[in-house]
Amino acid sequence: MNGKEQAAGEKRVQELLIAPLEALGLTKPGTMRKEQFETMKKELRQMLAYMKPANLQLLCEWCEGHPGGKDRDRFPIALHILKEARRIEPPETGPSPLMLEVFGRSLGQEAIAKGWAPELLTWLKGNRAWPGNYTVSQIKAAADDPVRRLEDIEARMARGRAVTAEEVAFRDRRRVALQKCRDIADEARAQRAVAQA
Repeated sequence: MNGKEQAAGEKRVQELLIAPLEALGLTKPGTMRKEQFETMKKELRQMLAYMKPANLQLLCEWCEGHPGGKDRDRFPIALHILKEARRIEPPETGPSPLMLEVFGRSLGQEAIAKGWAPELLTWLKGNRAWPGNYTVSQIKAAADDPVRRLEDIEARMARGRAVTAEEVAFRDRRRVALQKCRDIADEARAQRAVAQA
């Protein structure tokens, strides 16, 4: 995001999130000083500038339904707003160091080879920790149906059998998700090669 896009995004956050909440009468969280509240709003504008207008409106509605303070008349704290914002519209950023580490190692390579990498990536985004053995088994179980569905669709297509538009759309989405994981693994290998050079 360049400077012009960032400025436009910050203006959107002010107009579609912060100003409407203030107009409803939500005030600074009780434990914050006025300067801290102004800093919080500035950081929200900067960090949420990537969001689309419709999603900012959804976030505003969420904030209206989840006010802070014992009298429910305070802004939710930034941590809660940012967590909900990531759920509504995750920011498009490059892979985190954790993602690079996981997909650069045998766990990520196995996930790519066996087709459950998209579920692993989704889990990493939500949990930001290295998955343990039990978690890996749960991720594989969650991926079982999508992996089998993709294999079935591709097998039928290879034999010239008919597939529905919905199945083609699923196949395309799944392939894009798998490619994203391969790209992360490639970036991890490239970074490792640079570090070893």
